[in-house]
Amino acid sequence: MGNKEDLAEAVMELDEEKSYKLVEQLVKDGIDPQHIIEILREGVEVVGEKFNKKEYFLTELVMAGEIFTQAAKLLEPHMKEVVSDGSNVDSIVIGTVQGDVHDIGKNIFVTLLKSAGYNAVDLGVDIPPEKFVEKVKETGAKIVAYSGLLTVALESMNATTEALKTAGLRDKVKIIIGGLPVDELWMKEAGADAFTDNAFEGLNIVKKWLRGAT
Repeated sequence: MGNKEDLAEAVMELDEEKSYKLVEQLVKDGIDPQHIIEILREGVEVVGEKFNKKEYFLTELVMAGEIFTQAAKLLEPHMKEVVSDGSNVDSIVIGTVQGDVHDIGKNIFVTLLKSAGYNAVDLGVDIPPEKFVEKVKETGAKIVAYSGLLTVALESMNATTEALKTAGLRDKVKIIIGGLPVDELWMKEAGADAFTDNAFEGLNIVKKWLRGAT
């Protein structure tokens, strides 16, 4: 039998092999994949706290993000949702904005979106406004997600929203911003519709928006 506490601990200790084995075992034991994702997230959060306390370094933080991403990929076949309203084919364009290269939170959000059956179009990091515009035109995405951790990201988020306005796309999309420092003030400055520092909450916001759009 797999043990949930063991999985959280394996992630905290950055034990890749053990983490993946426990994920597979918990699936065999019939544990809800969404719950396994939550356990993985809790492990990553503890690593993040250790990083903030300078007990862990950036290398450990990146490794924890990688363990989460790879473990979530193991779970993807088990957690595809059948969405009867067709929203599972909707595209969400997401990227870390220009001037910022932090991507752990973004990667977790992308994994959750894909696991829920959405087409998460991940642009990567340090993405200029015109790239967001280009991809929204190409995919017909109804939602755009900006990620950022540095204060410089706020200016880039605002510039990206302005670029969407110039292209005549702003009224056709909902914008959500994410990252540890984001708050209501950032949301207003960035011209966004929602903000969150929690990928699970972000997924719920996206689901609600897409249900309302169909």
